[in-house]
Amino acid sequence: MPASYKADPAMGEPLSQMNTTPLIDVLLVLLIMMIISIPIAAHKVEVDLPIPGATADEEQVDVSLIVEQNGAILWNGDIVSKAQLEQRLTQAASAKTKHVIRFEPNPNASYNDAVQVINMVSDAEIKAFAFAGNHKYRQFDTN
Repeated sequence: MPASYKADPAMGEPLSQMNTTPLIDVLLVLLIMMIISIPIAAHKVEVDLPIPGATADEEQVDVSLIVEQNGAILWNGDIVSKAQLEQRLTQAASAKTKHVIRFEPNPNASYNDAVQVINMVSDAEIKAFAFAGNHKYRQFDTN
């Protein structure tokens, strides 16, 4: 320091560290804004997953239910309309043998079509419902 400089004893020594309080305040504000901007899941589809070994004593029939990209619904490979699907689901729910619905929508199928079919299965009160073919999509962006 120059010799002519005289420090005021009331002021104390100058700070040699950066004031980080404003930086922390800005980070907290950004964090709060990010938390507020995250959308809340407003809807959900409740699915009762099958319990392993629960159907060992019962006779069961596996049904493949597929929704295609063009909106077609396949019941064990046969194209069915929504009215026919409702009828088959009602029959499956009231049958003596347990029907296990294995749902496998086409990866490019409409989300709306898939949800409508899931709702139809739920309305028919089918107790055994499973998502099939998920193992193909363990890695992102694979078809």
